[in-house]
Amino acid sequence: MKTLGEFYREYIVGRDDLATREFLEYNGECEVVKDLFGWKLLSGKHSIECRSREEARFLKIFFDAGMHEVSVPADDNYLKQILPELEHLKKRTDEIIGLYVDGVLNSKIKERVRREVYQELIN
Repeated sequence: MKTLGEFYREYIVGRDDLATREFLEYNGECEVVKDLFGWKLLSGKHSIECRSREEARFLKIFFDAGMHEVSVPADDNYLKQILPELEHLKKRTDEIIGLYVDGVLNSKIKERVRREVYQELIN
């Protein structure tokens, strides 16, 4: 199984239409929402404006994985093509991590382990 870091290096890093997006504070949960002005990625009181639903979904995956900044392709059609595989990798990774931390009762420790595993998989 490919890691998120391998996917990122293979499908994103070499492109020449990238824009770097920085994330604000992470409070443990984020969601993609549509409002009157477009799509946003919300985390607590913070939000990141997104040009499309695909960009928001793309950012959410890496935001959840603990990255502080990520390069995003400008082409929404390209994002539509790669998102299914990327979301599958993220879901599968979450399932595997969940199997190992399921017995841990302390939610802070669970989140810390999850973040550290993702850091290893991204680098």
